[in-house]
Amino acid sequence: MPVYLISRIGDPLFALTMGITAAMTRIRRDQQEKNPEQASQIGYGTVVQMGGQRLQRWWNGDFQGL
Repeated sequence: MPVYLISRIGDPLFALTMGITAAMTRIRRDQQEKNPEQASQIGYGTVVQMGGQRLQRWWNGDFQGL
């Protein structure tokens, strides 16, 4: 019988949430480092848009554009 930290459904959802949050935080930090003068204007809408673009490039096999 497998042992779960939260539950059978909760563990994968927790892992997915943590992964998405970590990716969003990293993208936001990268954008703030590239554009320090606009750091206060970079919100999570920008981060979601940039993450979508990165995911689309990855899906298409373009690994050099990251």
